[in-house]
Amino acid sequence: MHTRAEVYSPLQNTAVWLAAWLYHVESSDDTLDALADLGGTHSFNGASMAHLLYDVRSAADLESPGPAIRLILWGPGQAPRLRAGSPSMAALTQAGALVVRGVGANHVLVPEYLGPEVRWRWFEEQEPLPEPEWLSPGEADQVLSRATDQAAVLIEALGGTRKELPNPRLAVGTLADFYDTPGLPAGVTPRAAKLFARADRVAATIETVTDQLDDHSFDPQLFALWRHVRSARMAGVADAVVDYQREWAR
Repeated sequence: MHTRAEVYSPLQNTAVWLAAWLYHVESSDDTLDALADLGGTHSFNGASMAHLLYDVRSAADLESPGPAIRLILWGPGQAPRLRAGSPSMAALTQAGALVVRGVGANHVLVPEYLGPEVRWRWFEEQEPLPEPEWLSPGEADQVLSRATDQAAVLIEALGGTRKELPNPRLAVGTLADFYDTPGLPAGVTPRAAKLFARADRVAATIETVTDQLDDHSFDPQLFALWRHVRSARMAGVADAVVDYQREWAR
């Protein structure tokens, strides 16, 4: 199992860029460029990503309380917060989904990453979706930090990794830089940015141990972190989107 699929999704930054565009913080051109960096050529029903952006703006409820865009990530020990048996659940891939809040309905956008292109599918949900965790950035940061410390203690107690990299800090830093590419749009809250950075760092550390070192003796300790990394990303997106709404409403 490749670790990256469990701890990283380009949807984190995609969600924040879409919110920045919806609330007129970023231009259409800059948003489309960022989305291209996050997956290549995007298409929706055979049309370009610009067509999807237009439909998202038409459907989105930007004024009701709460995030107009939510990130859905899932994996071992963490079910996706979509309706069981729904078409959107059936279409879901490991990459996750975005939920755009509409008036009287939720719109679930499910991407499929196919090498240099991304194909989007759109599902309308009239029934309420399962409630998300609704962790605050501070709560998500504390949970992730505590789980990371616990995993480190366990690994140290078991004698450390069996293999070594010539420069493990450089390996972790290089991977953390990958997770952060292509960066975030303007106006992202410092809380969300800090949470994304911590999630990137933890994800890079997990990948360094399991994939770069090819040491799977600590999989139970490290895999337990996956859920907290995903939860941190979802909480950070929610905080960034709500803050965009707050600034837009002023």
